[in-house]
Amino acid sequence: MAFNFAVDFDPAHPDLTSDAEIANEIFLQVFNSGDGELFNRLYLEDSISNFSGEPLTGAARLAFFKEFLSSKPTLKAAITFSYVAGDVALMGVDYSIRGTGPDGSPTLLEGVCTDVLRRQKDGRWLMAVDRPVAAKGLVSE
Repeated sequence: MAFNFAVDFDPAHPDLTSDAEIANEIFLQVFNSGDGELFNRLYLEDSISNFSGEPLTGAARLAFFKEFLSSKPTLKAAITFSYVAGDVALMGVDYSIRGTGPDGSPTLLEGVCTDVLRRQKDGRWLMAVDRPVAAKGLVSE
């Protein structure tokens, strides 16, 4: 599958970078591509995402991402804070996701997210913890 990203990004070897704005743009573009497998490449194998409402890692996280993103929801996100300490970056995000429910009705998830990125030995930054907390929608119910 070919992708046309607005920021320099190698889908085979993703790097979210320690720059919060670039990381956010890559994250948005990959999420909005609808490709759950590509999206999962932004995460370390042992990283945790509670986007599903429970902490998932590895194969369970990949399966959730593939299923959820297959309906092509649209993510909008804005960085609220960012701190880098050595090989760790902590970022806060306000987000909203518009999609379609199983019955065809529109859905809206909104909330805040705390992300932890970790720099790898090769210099790339990948997601270690993804903790969205919805004010309403999937995670809060």
